[in-house]
Amino acid sequence: MTESATRGERRQPVWAAYASAVWGGLFAMISLYWALGGLVGIETIGGELERMARAGEAGPLVRGATIIKVVGVVYSLALVQRWGRILPRGLMLAGGWAATVLLLGYGGVTVGTELLVATGVLAAPTGVDWYAFYWHLALWDPWFVLWGILLGLAVVHYQRATRGSGTAGR
Repeated sequence: MTESATRGERRQPVWAAYASAVWGGLFAMISLYWALGGLVGIETIGGELERMARAGEAGPLVRGATIIKVVGVVYSLALVQRWGRILPRGLMLAGGWAATVLLLGYGGVTVGTELLVATGVLAAPTGVDWYAFYWHLALWDPWFVLWGILLGLAVVHYQRATRGSGTAGR
């Protein structure tokens, strides 16, 4: 086998990790905008969060969500960057699979439930904000699903690339 073929086999696919980082980064930027008091698009969220944002009370909550999303971005990059190799492989895998399950679970359950409501299989709660409901169904909740898929693929790539080592760098 040639040297370049050997290097190619060891090289980890990185597209999913970068796509996960970009997707999460976009998500984090929207949250940061709202955390800093921006209101454009807040009506697409609806509910208590919209009310809190309009009253100037959502900052700490949305800042917390922004931080969590930024951690997800950094984690996605750690899967494929040299500086990510300082963390133990087991910790990286446990965190990655937990985050993937959380993103897919939350997004999948909410999208599934919303589809059942939208098609009339389930009755809508009284007083539902249909404008925000359809934004959640079309954009916000599938966003979690897609991020979960991208992150899950990145974790699979990492898991395969680091098989047989305690950390990615060893």
